[in-house]
Amino acid sequence: MEKGMIDQREMDKLKREAQQHHREGWEYAYAMDISEDERAKGITRETGAAYFETEKRRITVLDAPGHKAFVPSMIGGATQAEICVLVISSRTGEFETGFEKGGQTREHAMLVRTCGVRHMICVINKMDEMQWSQERFDEIVGKLRPFLKQNGYEEQKAKNLVFIPIAGLTGENLIKHTADGVCPWYTGPTMMEVIDDLVLPETKTEEDVLCLPLVGGYKDDGKTYIYGKVESGSIAVGEKLQVLPTAQEALVEGISIESTEFEKCFPGDNVHLRVRGIDESDIHTGYVATSIPTSLRAVEYFQARVVILDVKNIICAGSRFMLHIHAAQEEASFHKLLAKVDKRTGEVLEKEPACAKAGDVVIARIEIDRPVVVEPHKDFDKMGRFMMRDDGKTIAIGLVMKLYESTKESLAKKA
Repeated sequence: MEKGMIDQREMDKLKREAQQHHREGWEYAYAMDISEDERAKGITRETGAAYFETEKRRITVLDAPGHKAFVPSMIGGATQAEICVLVISSRTGEFETGFEKGGQTREHAMLVRTCGVRHMICVINKMDEMQWSQERFDEIVGKLRPFLKQNGYEEQKAKNLVFIPIAGLTGENLIKHTADGVCPWYTGPTMMEVIDDLVLPETKTEEDVLCLPLVGGYKDDGKTYIYGKVESGSIAVGEKLQVLPTAQEALVEGISIESTEFEKCFPGDNVHLRVRGIDESDIHTGYVATSIPTSLRAVEYFQARVVILDVKNIICAGSRFMLHIHAAQEEASFHKLLAKVDKRTGEVLEKEPACAKAGDVVIARIEIDRPVVVEPHKDFDKMGRFMMRDDGKTIAIGLVMKLYESTKESLAKKA
């Protein structure tokens, strides 16, 4: 609303709907939570999307769920992001609940870094309710800073972290600065100023092979659409693409970004492609649209460096989990533990260990139930970072090291 993308009439409508659900003050949440179920229960379940423009950039906002029951949806949003805005409540008790062991703040911060999100803007919200207390702000930042540093976010050295006190409901320090005398101890930028001034590294360009991990497909007015975020390369109307792992080909008949038609799309664009030659039923979340020909490939096995985080039992060959990598979510297992290594130096501590436990770092061969497009992280960071989840918890994070050409049968003989 602050950027003029929602007018006052629409906000009044959302306010009435919130009141009907006995959720006064939730109209801003309703702007992103569009399903009736989300609005009635007051919980974001799916990643919502909205768009606005600043003086320098076109911004796609992905509103990811915060509840622990919907972490897979949160991961789906994080894999498409370049900047994370971590919203922390300054209200007494609320920050502590989210940050203590078992809270979601810790898991979310770790997951977004694992997804390859390199910049974090940490906004300390509801500061108006705390009378803009510098003491409370410093207390929260003092606890967050060392934890976020462990996950690769740092203000000084890496310069990819910033803390901002805000009042989300009134918009203070989002776009406009606080009024004189309200928060005299904070003289830094607003959230929007930080977003506008961030320098994002160009890891992939339009000259690279097209890599478009697909979130899904749908039919509209008899036409087939596929959608996701372009991670590398480009595609234009009239050109052909293929979808991996099926290698089905399709002709691009239209490209839309934020409901606006374009002739071509580039890295960073969240796009909807109107295609001919495939059906929406042929598309699954995690499939990848790519060039013809392409250097990308779908594999069933890869070697990885895996950090074991939180497991009830030991990890061994055959241990199963849900693999989350880019937009894909697939059942997978540890095919073989190749080595246990030192977390800092990478020195091999034990070859072919029988098992691994929480805190261990292992080199392992991973087996996926169905082929998935992945890449070594050193070659393509976004396509080489993954998470392992089981029983509602993130049990491990890892990096793809190399891909195996071998078939299931030949690797089975090596095991």
